[in-house]
Amino acid sequence: MRSQRVSLSAKFKLFVNLVRFTERDTLALSGGYLTFKQLKVWDLKRKGFREAGIAKELNVSRQAVHKAAGAADGKISQALMETAKVNKIRVGKVDPAVGVLSGFSPEFRTPVVITFSAKNGVQIWYKHEGDCEHCDHGENCREMLLTEMEERNIELSEAVGSGSPSKLAEYLIWRLMEVRQ
Repeated sequence: MRSQRVSLSAKFKLFVNLVRFTERDTLALSGGYLTFKQLKVWDLKRKGFREAGIAKELNVSRQAVHKAAGAADGKISQALMETAKVNKIRVGKVDPAVGVLSGFSPEFRTPVVITFSAKNGVQIWYKHEGDCEHCDHGENCREMLLTEMEERNIELSEAVGSGSPSKLAEYLIWRLMEVRQ
């Protein structure tokens, strides 16, 4: 039997592909599935819309919105917790309503934030000094970080916005942990 070797970057891409989804797909993690409607309800609630307004927008009952929001929060909480468990993260606080888990990585001895967003799916952000200048993923990281900040209405100063992806990630972690305190 021939052994198959998969590079770390290939595994990362595979995981990222598992948590990205389109209107016809669902978020599939071992605990359950987040439907497109649940995702839409969760995203609108996160942005501050009330259930009655979401119901009108989606042409469903307020009760259906309430049920979808509850299911989404449960599934997002489970996805965040499973991601923390798989990555051996000590969990601090979890807020599925905004899709954030803050914790600490004993392995890397650094704070960690795990996020769930409609555009980026599940992501893990470690506080560290990266060598972004020589990294093949620098532009991809920058784009993902800026998308995450945009989705969460996190304002950027020009100085922070022009920094390296590791500086952007540090700022994102700081802002998300600030909100969680």
